[in-house]
Order: sequence, then structure tokens, then C-alpha cells
Amino acid sequence: MSWIKKHKWILASVVVVAVCFGFLGYILFDMLNQKATPTTAQKVEDVEESAKTPEEVVSEEVVMSSNPFGSEQASLSEDDILNYMHGMSHQKVIADEKWLHYEMTDERILFLSNAVENGQYEHEEVMMDILTRWKKGDFSQADEDHNAIWSIQGGTIGKATGIMSEEQEQQYLERYDESIK
Repeated sequence: MSWIKKHKWILASVVVVAVCFGFLGYILFDMLNQKATPTTAQKVEDVEESAKTPEEVVSEEVVMSSNPFGSEQASLSEDDILNYMHGMSHQKVIADEKWLHYEMTDERILFLSNAVENGQYEHEEVMMDILTRWKKGDFSQADEDHNAIWSIQGGTIGKATGIMSEEQEQQYLERYDESIK
């Protein structure tokens, strides 16, 4: 007890420092977890979001929260996006060589579209043009889309020469069933 009386200033200082660090830690934690104040554009998006059906909102949240390609990556590089798009385009095009095989799904198209919209990429315009068509189910230019991606990637072998019929596409899916991701 006499030690406490002798060193009360030191003890008080330690307690004050500990409380300050605790308070600062709480503030820092709160700042990191706090959402940013919405801008006018975000408020407009929120209004648009509220007009969507619950199924659309859930669908988009699932797409934005997890990578449907099975990767654990938090963000995608331009090369990742181009590789995914290139691999998916193989399901729709005729080409002599195809090395990447990703099944083309609405979920994956929406995921990539959201990634491009929310990022900054050198070939953003080309990627968005293609993904916008694909979101609408328009694959009438799939061979040109493939070749645009292929060209950006520096492709020399495997240029698309046409678009598969539905029967050819089904055969492709069956043929590469084991290697389609």
C-alpha cells in the first residue's frame, strides 16, 4: 500500500495512457469499419436499387461478394478479367486452338461487369462493350469479341473464325466438360 502512495503519479500516468490508447484504438477501429458518406451519385444508385426486385438485389449481392470463378482474390487485375472473358468466349466461337475453358453464366458475366464498372482498367471500354452485350444475351458478335480480347492479350494462335451453332456449343460443353471451370 505504501508503494502506491509513493508512486501515485506514475500509476495515474499509466492508467491515463492506457485509457488514451484504448480510446484511440476504438476511434481507429470505428473509422476503419465505418461506411463512407454517400455522394449524390450513390444516393441515385440507392434509389435505383430500391426499385429492383428482391431477387435482383440478392443476385447482385451474391455476385459482388464472391468470385464465381472459384478464386479467393479480393480484386481482379485486367489480365484476370481478360482471361475469364477469353475463356468464356470459347463456349461461343469456332477457333482452331482453345486453351482456357470457363463456362459462361449470367452470374459470371454480371460479376465481371461489376468488377470493370468499379475499377480502372486500360481496356475498360472494350471490356464493358462486350460484357454489356453478353448481359443482354447478345452473342451475335462473339467471334469479334473473342478476337478483340485475344488481340489485347497478344494472341497469335487460335483466332476465332465464326460463331458456334447451339448444337456445336452443346458438343463443346460435353467435349470439354472435365476442363471447363
